[in-house]
Amino acid sequence: MNKLLVKAILQKAQSFNWSLQGFGMLRLYLSQEVRLHVWDSRYAVPGVSVIHTHPWDFLSQVVAGKVGNILFNESETKGMPFHKQVIQCGPGGGLCGMPTDVLLHPAYEELYIEGQSYTQNAQEIHASRPADGTVTILTRTFREDTEHAAVYWPAGTEWGSAEPRPATPEEVAAITGNALSRWFV
Repeated sequence: MNKLLVKAILQKAQSFNWSLQGFGMLRLYLSQEVRLHVWDSRYAVPGVSVIHTHPWDFLSQVVAGKVGNILFNESETKGMPFHKQVIQCGPGGGLCGMPTDVLLHPAYEELYIEGQSYTQNAQEIHASRPADGTVTILTRTFREDTEHAAVYWPAGTEWGSAEPRPATPEEVAAITGNALSRWFV
């Protein structure tokens, strides 16, 4: 999807049904597989758990802005202590079962800028670090289990949910307005 088309969507943002995910990510479903994301850390839930896996593989295209993506590995001998738990994804989802304790260490971090894309497998543990106002297109490739993923949060702290909810018109205006003023001038 080209930048001019995305700009047109953002300029008419109030015409669409957006949801806001607890990571500070405004999202719009363009199809079952494709979502438009607009990132703004001001709207992240305090204490949200940002290290996670997915129930699907994906391709992420940076339309505007930049995204840091940190990949992590679980280890039995090195890393920082985290809790790990399976979640049911999406609205009405939440934690499943009991948490386990693991050690996580960063494997590497990559930075993607406007025009670049990256792929990720469902089971890869990661944390996205987008600049405010960044706009991405995510194309999902579904696997057999499309509802469950894993979340990680620092040992000794409480889990913070990123469960999506409908975005208010004020949130849509503020987040898309920020993206338009930063990257689409």
